[in-house]
Amino acid sequence: MPPVHQLVADTSQHWELLEDLTGRVEYCSPSCLAVTGYGPEHFLGSTGAVPRLAHPAYKAPLEVFLAELRSGPVQQKSLELRIRRHDGSTCWVSCHARRVAGTGGREFLRATLHDISNRKVVELELAASRLKDPVTGLHNRTWCMEHLKRQLERKRGGHHFTVAVVDIDRLKKVNDTLGPAYGDDIIRMAAERITSTIALPDAAARISGDGFALIFQDKTPRQIIKHIKEIQAAMSAPFDLRGHEVTITASAGIVSGFVPGERPEEILRNANIALRQAKTNSHHRYKVFHSHMFEESSRLMEIEIDLVSGLKNGEFFLEYQPIICLETKELNSLEALLRWRHPRHGLMQPDEFLPVAEATDFIVPLGEWVLRQACTDMVKILAEYPELNGLSMSVNISARQLAQHNIAETVALVLRETGLAAKRLSLEITETVAMEDPAFTAHCLHIIRALGVKISIDDFGTGYSSLSSLQNFPIDTIKVDKSFVGRMDTSAEQRKIVRSVISLAHSLKLDVVAEGIELREQWSMLKVLDCQNGQGFLFSHPVDALALRAYIDKKSALRP
Repeated sequence: MPPVHQLVADTSQHWELLEDLTGRVEYCSPSCLAVTGYGPEHFLGSTGAVPRLAHPAYKAPLEVFLAELRSGPVQQKSLELRIRRHDGSTCWVSCHARRVAGTGGREFLRATLHDISNRKVVELELAASRLKDPVTGLHNRTWCMEHLKRQLERKRGGHHFTVAVVDIDRLKKVNDTLGPAYGDDIIRMAAERITSTIALPDAAARISGDGFALIFQDKTPRQIIKHIKEIQAAMSAPFDLRGHEVTITASAGIVSGFVPGERPEEILRNANIALRQAKTNSHHRYKVFHSHMFEESSRLMEIEIDLVSGLKNGEFFLEYQPIICLETKELNSLEALLRWRHPRHGLMQPDEFLPVAEATDFIVPLGEWVLRQACTDMVKILAEYPELNGLSMSVNISARQLAQHNIAETVALVLRETGLAAKRLSLEITETVAMEDPAFTAHCLHIIRALGVKISIDDFGTGYSSLSSLQNFPIDTIKVDKSFVGRMDTSAEQRKIVRSVISLAHSLKLDVVAEGIELREQWSMLKVLDCQNGQGFLFSHPVDALALRAYIDKKSALRP
């Protein structure tokens, strides 16, 4: 090295190195002491001194780096790496090296090494925060996607892993009732309960508002299911939220057996498809993904998209089923039933699209349309048939509609806009919905009842609750489920159930409506049991507004 260049290198704050193409150090600046803890004499004349300092994770990259500079077309290159210091600690250095010509045609590598430990610590902290969920401290969705990508690469070598998506059921109700801060408390505590069941090499990440992804390594299906059940049991224990005791449940979707070329986003998609299947009929369940679920999910997604355009394009319409007095066969009420005339699939049954609407919250605007249309039609019918001065309209409301804080405001608004008297409207909720959160349900129903609107419990007997447990609800009517009515003419046990429901309802001064009456024998038995009202195909199928007018105009009536 020329004297002037050596003087500059000797006084530089950075570590300067000059070595020949075999790796033998020809020059080392004094700054090496501050960077490594070793003096220049440790390096001068030695071969491979710097590679020996490299952290094991960086030995291979450093060898490639040096080989390219010594023998390849590359003239200069940079590399960041960790090295071990004399005292055993490590530091980060940035190495910029280039090939230079010396005297006698010899070539050398000249390297400048900067201590970048402080900057690197900040960068690593930022990188870690990029991959961390701020609420729970768990890994986040970004980390999960990167981790799944690494797992898929390892799978080519025979590595096996399983992914489960765990979702907190009805967290929205906690947020709506207590506030988002309490919802965050639930998420934090849920994360702690989940991680308490996890041990390396398994991992957990929060991937959505109330969703967690679990990545299990080399576990059998039996072990996976056992683990999911442990998590569900841990989550079902009461949460103490600043004096409020809250109980939640968790559902899970599991996916394994990945196909070649599958991407991380497809894995999570399939796990979420299985999760939605688990939540379809209840909560606190788990499902394992199968390929047919994807086809079903695609069909449901098509329905979900078409629901929005269907409401906009006027594809929905209502049919009405008469509810009559079983003694006189006078028309007492009408139940509004939603129908969809799909432009491609024709007339769709409610059980095909209502679960999708319920799962996506579209049931809220759709249910409001039903309520408004039913009230509008009712006003027209009362104007045409003033003699039906006791007629009322029954409209079904779902769990999602009931969970809306403004449900009572919506009902009041619709009554004002349509001009229908509140006493002419009856809202029906199923027994299952009523008993999901009895305190919340009772609160909502009392507000609605204060408007003058009547309340009915639909499908009673299917939710495994006693009639007495519903006493805190402001109920006017109990509707006996058709599954009991339909078998009472052939089963003494079913007759006893119907008799008990009617008797208890009368003791609580509630009206009773029997659903699904199809035979004259059932009609006669219900009259003997003192059931006031009923509906079913024996009297009328659900009919559109035009056919309903024909039904009302019809003078003849069935007689038992």
